[in-house]
Amino acid sequence: MAQASTWNILQTLSAFKSRRRRDANHEHALRELKRFPSHLLADCQREELPLPRVAARPSRHLRIVESRA
Repeated sequence: MAQASTWNILQTLSAFKSRRRRDANHEHALRELKRFPSHLLADCQREELPLPRVAARPSRHLRIVESRA
């Protein structure tokens, strides 16, 4: 049981760090965009750029199974 609890704590910490990293990357991207003149950004936003097709990754959900011996 202690292993399951430790594993849950590690998963939660990992998810938290991942979310913080993603938020920091987003903030950095916004700061970089603010460096460009607004008329250039408006030109970019008007263009219809095709979105790259990303292969769907299988979701990685871990299931903890306790065995009773």
